[in-house]
Amino acid sequence: MGREKTLLDRLSDPAERTRGVRGDTTAENLEAIMESVRLNLGRLLNSRQGISEAQPDYGLPAMTDITAGVENYVQRLQDAIRATVEKYEPRLRRVSVTLQQEASTAQSLVFRVDAVLLARTGEHRVWYETAVRATGQFDVEG
Repeated sequence: MGREKTLLDRLSDPAERTRGVRGDTTAENLEAIMESVRLNLGRLLNSRQGISEAQPDYGLPAMTDITAGVENYVQRLQDAIRATVEKYEPRLRRVSVTLQQEASTAQSLVFRVDAVLLARTGEHRVWYETAVRATGQFDVEG
Protein backbone atom coordinates (compact mmCIF):
# COMPACT_ATOMS: atom_id res chain seq x y z
CA MET A 1 0.00 0.00 0.00
CA GLY A 2 1.21 3.51 -0.73
CA ARG A 3 2.51 5.73 2.05
CA GLU A 4 1.35 8.94 0.42
CA LYS A 5 -1.13 9.75 3.19
CA THR A 6 -1.12 9.24 6.93
CA LEU A 7 -3.88 7.22 8.54
CA LEU A 8 -5.46 10.46 9.80
CA ASP A 9 -5.42 11.89 6.26
CA ARG A 10 -7.05 8.75 4.85
CA LEU A 11 -9.72 8.63 7.56
CA SER A 12 -10.65 12.29 7.08
CA ASP A 13 -10.78 12.14 3.26
CA PRO A 14 -14.34 11.37 2.03
CA ALA A 15 -12.97 10.05 -1.28
CA GLU A 16 -10.99 7.39 0.58
CA ARG A 17 -14.09 6.22 2.47
CA THR A 18 -16.17 5.80 -0.69
CA ARG A 19 -13.37 4.18 -2.69
CA GLY A 20 -12.98 1.26 -0.33
CA VAL A 21 -9.79 -0.69 0.21
CA ARG A 22 -6.90 0.58 -1.82
CA GLY A 23 -4.72 -1.99 -3.55
CA ASP A 24 -0.96 -2.05 -3.68
CA THR A 25 0.62 0.57 -5.89
CA THR A 26 3.68 0.17 -8.05
CA ALA A 27 4.35 3.90 -8.24
CA GLU A 28 4.88 6.28 -5.41
CA ASN A 29 3.50 9.80 -5.54
CA LEU A 30 6.37 11.82 -4.08
CA GLU A 31 4.42 15.10 -4.17
CA ALA A 32 1.60 13.52 -2.18
CA ILE A 33 4.08 12.24 0.39
CA MET A 34 5.69 15.68 0.70
CA GLU A 35 2.25 17.28 1.16
CA SER A 36 1.34 14.69 3.79
CA VAL A 37 4.58 15.45 5.66
CA ARG A 38 3.86 19.20 5.42
CA LEU A 39 0.38 18.73 6.90
CA ASN A 40 1.77 16.51 9.65
CA LEU A 41 4.47 19.07 10.49
CA GLY A 42 1.76 21.72 10.79
CA ARG A 43 -0.20 19.57 13.24
CA LEU A 44 2.93 18.60 15.14
CA LEU A 45 4.38 22.10 15.51
CA ASN A 46 1.02 23.56 16.50
CA SER A 47 0.57 20.97 19.25
CA ARG A 48 1.90 21.65 22.73
CA GLN A 49 3.40 19.11 25.08
CA GLY A 50 1.10 17.95 27.84
CA ILE A 51 -2.07 18.09 25.75
CA SER A 52 -2.11 14.40 24.80
CA GLU A 53 -2.49 11.97 27.67
CA ALA A 54 -1.38 9.11 25.44
CA GLN A 55 1.84 10.89 24.40
CA PRO A 56 2.57 13.73 26.85
CA ASP A 57 5.71 14.90 25.02
CA TYR A 58 3.98 15.12 21.61
CA GLY A 59 4.41 18.59 20.11
CA LEU A 60 6.53 21.54 21.15
CA PRO A 61 6.94 22.86 24.67
CA ALA A 62 4.77 25.87 25.45
CA MET A 63 6.25 28.96 23.80
CA THR A 64 6.44 30.70 27.18
CA ASP A 65 8.64 27.85 28.44
CA ILE A 66 11.02 28.37 25.52
CA THR A 67 11.19 32.17 25.58
CA ALA A 68 10.76 33.07 29.25
CA GLY A 69 13.83 34.86 30.58
CA VAL A 70 16.19 33.35 28.04
CA GLU A 71 18.43 35.33 25.76
CA ASN A 72 19.01 32.48 23.32
CA TYR A 73 15.32 31.66 22.79
CA VAL A 74 15.77 31.42 19.00
CA GLN A 75 18.35 28.65 19.39
CA ARG A 76 16.15 26.89 21.96
CA LEU A 77 13.19 27.07 19.57
CA GLN A 78 15.32 25.70 16.70
CA ASP A 79 16.48 22.82 18.91
CA ALA A 80 12.90 22.09 20.03
CA ILE A 81 11.62 22.05 16.43
CA ARG A 82 14.43 19.72 15.32
CA ALA A 83 14.00 17.30 18.24
CA THR A 84 10.22 17.18 17.83
CA VAL A 85 10.38 16.56 14.07
CA GLU A 86 13.05 13.88 14.50
CA LYS A 87 10.92 12.08 17.08
CA TYR A 88 7.45 12.36 15.54
CA GLU A 89 7.94 12.48 11.76
CA PRO A 90 9.52 9.10 10.93
CA ARG A 91 9.59 9.80 7.19
CA LEU A 92 12.25 12.48 7.73
CA ARG A 93 15.92 11.89 8.61
CA ARG A 94 18.94 14.16 9.10
CA VAL A 95 16.75 17.09 10.14
CA SER A 96 18.30 20.54 10.48
CA VAL A 97 16.56 23.77 11.38
CA THR A 98 17.97 27.20 10.51
CA LEU A 99 16.69 30.70 11.13
CA GLN A 100 15.84 32.29 7.78
CA GLN A 101 14.36 35.57 8.87
CA GLU A 102 13.80 37.34 12.11
CA ALA A 103 11.01 39.81 11.53
CA SER A 104 12.00 43.36 12.30
CA THR A 105 8.55 43.98 13.75
CA ALA A 106 8.93 40.95 16.05
CA GLN A 107 5.68 39.56 14.66
CA SER A 108 7.15 36.32 13.35
CA LEU A 109 10.22 34.13 12.98
CA VAL A 110 10.87 32.10 9.84
CA PHE A 111 12.76 28.81 10.04
CA ARG A 112 13.78 26.43 7.31
CA VAL A 113 13.57 22.72 8.04
CA ASP A 114 15.91 20.71 5.79
CA ALA A 115 15.76 16.92 5.84
CA VAL A 116 15.97 13.73 3.87
CA LEU A 117 12.60 12.18 3.04
CA LEU A 118 12.60 8.38 3.11
CA ALA A 119 10.46 6.85 0.38
CA ARG A 120 10.28 3.55 -1.44
CA THR A 121 11.98 5.19 -4.41
CA GLY A 122 14.93 6.23 -2.24
CA GLU A 123 16.02 9.22 -0.21
CA HIS A 124 14.96 12.70 -1.34
CA ARG A 125 16.21 16.04 -0.05
CA VAL A 126 13.29 18.22 1.05
CA TRP A 127 12.77 21.49 2.88
CA TYR A 128 9.87 23.18 4.58
CA GLU A 129 9.56 26.77 5.68
CA THR A 130 7.91 27.41 9.02
CA ALA A 131 6.77 30.85 10.07
CA VAL A 132 6.06 31.32 13.75
CA ARG A 133 3.62 34.12 14.43
CA ALA A 134 3.63 36.20 17.60
CA THR A 135 0.66 34.10 18.77
CA GLY A 136 2.83 30.96 18.66
CA GLN A 137 0.94 29.59 15.64
CA PHE A 138 3.13 27.84 13.03
CA ASP A 139 2.49 28.08 9.29
CA VAL A 140 4.29 25.39 7.28
CA GLU A 141 5.03 25.72 3.57
CA GLY A 142 7.27 23.73 1.30
